[in-house]
Amino acid sequence: MSAALSLYRRQHCPACDADAAQPLCDLPLDAAPLWPFLDGFYRGRIPRAALDGLRYRIAECAACGLLYQRDVADAAGMALLYGEWLDDARSLAKKQRAGATLFRRYAREAALIAGLFPRRRPGEIRVLELGSGWGYWGRMATAFGYAVSGLELDPRRAAHARSLGLPLVASLEEIEPRSHDFIYANQVLEHLAEPAAMLGALAARLAPQGRLLLRVPDARGIAARLRRDGWAADMQAIHPLEHINGFDRHSLLQLAARCDLAPARAPLALDCRTPRSLLGSLRREWRDRFREPHLLLSRQ
Repeated sequence: MSAALSLYRRQHCPACDADAAQPLCDLPLDAAPLWPFLDGFYRGRIPRAALDGLRYRIAECAACGLLYQRDVADAAGMALLYGEWLDDARSLAKKQRAGATLFRRYAREAALIAGLFPRRRPGEIRVLELGSGWGYWGRMATAFGYAVSGLELDPRRAAHARSLGLPLVASLEEIEPRSHDFIYANQVLEHLAEPAAMLGALAARLAPQGRLLLRVPDARGIAARLRRDGWAADMQAIHPLEHINGFDRHSLLQLAARCDLAPARAPLALDCRTPRSLLGSLRREWRDRFREPHLLLSRQ
């Protein structure tokens, strides 16, 4: 019999530490509509009894607007969720079968680094990736010649990343303060119970002219939908159990400011091969710079 999932209550906003929040959603995890979704998403790996009596509670911070799950997995629950219930084979296959669009984005982000440090040789630019996963972004950055290292806590993902040639560190404590020119954190902060503590630790490891690129799922508009229609399975930015923080651009900027980080200018990455590709890249740049929770940051 599988162990029950163990949760604990977050009393304050994990982004700005405010204690005033509006409840938006309160549903049992082991009943419809959440249980059919979870059972399908995890392909039957979660025993229904493991969620008995647990609830999915979404609150909206009155100060910064962050959407966050009140009740989140503790250390034992995280080990159960990420160590037993997630389908690693499916996750790896998704990367291995990804189309060119994903890797073009990786290449644009890697090229961005060179544009930020035009007077530096690639081998002189120290890059850290938080949450390296299976190692594909790190491999792309390594191909550009940067001095890349990664941090990945899951042993199976870490082993695969190493097999691709990506050097990994075991913890941030191994990284010296003010040592890295570029830090990349893609789809990480939404999973963390204490995102402000992690972002502050990353900020402390930025070199004086360093840059930090954050990407998280876009929770823009979800609060209004929850009030109007209730929970729906397509609300991936607040995925039950995993995406415990739902950011929009405003709440992510608030979190960054709390960690003494401010938006930094990025060189334009335009595709000028055809009028259509130019228009598409202009639209992408506009979304990244003004609407979606994708931030390039520097220390204030």
